[in-house]
Amino acid sequence: MGILQKSQYLIPPTWINYVRHFYHYRPRFLMIAIGYGAMRQQIFSREQLDGLGKFVIKIGMPMMVFNAIATRPIADVFKPEYFYGYTLASGLLFFISWYATKKRGLDPKLAALNGLAVGMSNSGFVGYPLLLMAIGLAAGVYFAMNVLTENLLILPLMFIFLDLAKGGQTNYWALFTRIGKGLLTNPIIISMPIGLIFAFGWLPLPAFMDKLSAMLATATSPLALFMIGGNLYGMSIRGNVKDMAWVTFGKLALCPLVVFACLWLMGADKDMLFAGVLFATTPMASLYALFGGIHGFVKETSGAMLMATLLSIIPISLVLMWHH
Repeated sequence: MGILQKSQYLIPPTWINYVRHFYHYRPRFLMIAIGYGAMRQQIFSREQLDGLGKFVIKIGMPMMVFNAIATRPIADVFKPEYFYGYTLASGLLFFISWYATKKRGLDPKLAALNGLAVGMSNSGFVGYPLLLMAIGLAAGVYFAMNVLTENLLILPLMFIFLDLAKGGQTNYWALFTRIGKGLLTNPIIISMPIGLIFAFGWLPLPAFMDKLSAMLATATSPLALFMIGGNLYGMSIRGNVKDMAWVTFGKLALCPLVVFACLWLMGADKDMLFAGVLFATTPMASLYALFGGIHGFVKETSGAMLMATLLSIIPISLVLMWHH
């Protein structure tokens, strides 16, 4: 009899289940630690880590989205309850975070960045690998819808409010051009219409293409988690910890609640609720720190991102346990 079974009369069953599920998912968290350790021991250089990131973003994830769409009937590819609910929640979260930052008297540019932080999760490098392990390659369908929301709503909102914060008027033609160029050159976006060709049944999916895309999709998951750990190396929590804590609270606590509420209002089923809330419990997208560096908020954005990444293990573990 195992230790957990022997202690069933001493420890509440819910706690036992929590420990079991944590042990089940611990390889994923260990991959993050391995990535951090590899960078700390200088096994990988920053340039080599960036090369792995390019493979994940430009090859692995596009093939994953392609496989998720191409191998399913069209009715299973687009889930309107999920897409509309997640998009509504993302927009609300952006404005809540933007307004809260403004009310605290902080820089308007930081307010726009904090809108991105709370409204845009790290769907690719954290959410997708975890969801893939939980529900299989169907995770790509939810990830694809998240990518659409991020590129069509959250990123444009951030660009608009950054322009307004600089004291000028937004050049909407330049904004639309930037968005269009981003969509047309994004390999993940490009993989969607290609996958739809096979989902509609216009062409049969060759067996070798099915196997190749599935293999690359599976390989992407551990590499993405390794990347997260590697990128954490060199970050530190410096500056106003209270402000970082507010952003972290918004991302890890408020975001899952709002996503759950919006999906529930749209009539989402349990699988959709699980996928959306799991994505919502992940830390903010790495673009937060990237744009933070560009606009002079390196300490604020990288510190909040590090804090959220370290603490995200708590809500992620709770959501995974709830699913099981």
